[in-house]
Amino acid sequence: MTTETKKYKMDYVAIAVSVAILAVLVFLTIWDSQGVVTGLLSVRDVLIYNFGVYFIVFTAAILFYNIYLAASKYGNIRMGRTKPEYGTFGWVAMIFCAAMGCTILFWSAIEWAYYTVWLNPFGMTPEETAKISVAYSFFHWGFPAWSIYAAGVIPIAYRYYVRRKPGLTLQNACEGVLGKSVYGPLGTVISIIFVFGVLGGYAISYGSGIPMLNNIVHNLVGTPENLLVDFLIIIAVTALFMWSACSGIARGIQVLSKLCVWLCFVICGAFLILGHTGFEINNTVQSFGWMLSNFFDMLCYTDPTGASGGFPQEWTVFYWAWWLGLAPVMWIFIAKCSAGRSIRSIILTVIFSGMASTVLFFGTISNHGLGEILLNAGFDWSNLGGNGTMLDTFYNEFNEFGLISAVIQTLPLGKCVLAIWFVTAFFLFVTTMDSASYTMAASCTKGLAVGDDPSRRYRVLFAFLLSVTPLCLLVASSPLTGFKAVLIITSVPISLLIIFCLISCQKWLREDYGSWTAEDIKRFYAVYEDSLSLPDDASPAGVETPLYSTVAGLRKRVVKKAEGTEETEE
Repeated sequence: MTTETKKYKMDYVAIAVSVAILAVLVFLTIWDSQGVVTGLLSVRDVLIYNFGVYFIVFTAAILFYNIYLAASKYGNIRMGRTKPEYGTFGWVAMIFCAAMGCTILFWSAIEWAYYTVWLNPFGMTPEETAKISVAYSFFHWGFPAWSIYAAGVIPIAYRYYVRRKPGLTLQNACEGVLGKSVYGPLGTVISIIFVFGVLGGYAISYGSGIPMLNNIVHNLVGTPENLLVDFLIIIAVTALFMWSACSGIARGIQVLSKLCVWLCFVICGAFLILGHTGFEINNTVQSFGWMLSNFFDMLCYTDPTGASGGFPQEWTVFYWAWWLGLAPVMWIFIAKCSAGRSIRSIILTVIFSGMASTVLFFGTISNHGLGEILLNAGFDWSNLGGNGTMLDTFYNEFNEFGLISAVIQTLPLGKCVLAIWFVTAFFLFVTTMDSASYTMAASCTKGLAVGDDPSRRYRVLFAFLLSVTPLCLLVASSPLTGFKAVLIITSVPISLLIIFCLISCQKWLREDYGSWTAEDIKRFYAVYEDSLSLPDDASPAGVETPLYSTVAGLRKRVVKKAEGTEETEE
């Protein structure tokens, strides 16, 4: 039964309060942008400079927890007795596109330029600059970051698919710790934090993605970089992701995600083949090796003396808080499309496929841009911005979007690649937003049952809300800096909620499978391999016997069948 015929209640209080708070913030930002932004940045600075070590320790702990859970006997548990709904390629494509969007195109083209400045290249050799700059991109977009996305999926999916409890929300996953209070005012507060954080956080994606697309169109066909073009791009993106979200995961989101992945392969292949091929391959291997050999130093680097000018705070801590702030959408979305997958496969797929995409993008695009500078025999590090290179605009005017177009156009057939870049970024933008609107509608639907989708009209509502905030800010020419600070601020309560989720998950795992051995769990799923598609209220053997809906009853049945001592129960 789908939500088109089955009616669900929506959490209208959480939606209304979140939208109201966001509207007030937008109004204040437009009315007194300097005062609001200054205040928010002050709170943000207190968090990352005074409590930055919390984010560093928290992220390290999440990484090690994922390693433990994947390696433990619980890693064999599947998310429900059902076959995977989506093929591996489609599943991974949806995870990548929902999580990354066009931000990976944006940052892979310019992050190396920031690092060459921040890491003080004046005292480094070109080789050291190349190695460290790309290595830090691998680190910030690599194992720790994707581990944050993997961890929250398990408690949400386990409760939903294994325990068969309705509700695909963050507060539901905290039930093991917070108890029935998650269904009262406390649960509403958690929903407000979630909805407000997502609506505000995704406004930032528009703030970087739309100007990038605008600049590319300007370089391709000469259109002016003005508000009208921004508006038209937003309308086009919103219309397409409304359609995709309303089409559902299988027919809309999955199809666009697969298309985006193939386009990404084309772009990265173009940079590898048409760019500095040897440099890109060699520096990718060298940078990845340097990251691995210095991984724990990078993971625990806090710079207590301030010798680096706040590098770990402004970059590492900021990135961990950033990933945390946007993580709840990914937890719910990945959980929704991971039915039939084992805990181990979810964790390892999210982390390693995410790491692979990071190496692919930064190893080709970033290394090409860096190679344009480092392989220039006449380049003078002491005269940054005055070397007659594509870095001039970036260092003199800090034009991020101009640098992206400049990096692309250094390739042979640069205009052609620029056009493919625009199409890819556009569709990546769409896949991120349609995943977000679908997930927000699902999380605000009370008691959403397994197999059901949230109502289409609420998917359209959230698609509209995701677009209206950045549109208002663009019309008023207001900065998005304050919203970046808001995302960092909301990451603090979200980090506490994920701790509750993980404790709840461990409690459920021990209650349901604590006395089982790893072989018991493997045998349980092996015995029922041929009946994974049975409904949850059917007996494991598919015969007319009393229901075996509890894990304990199922285990008893499995053991008897495996030992050949199973008897027909009356």
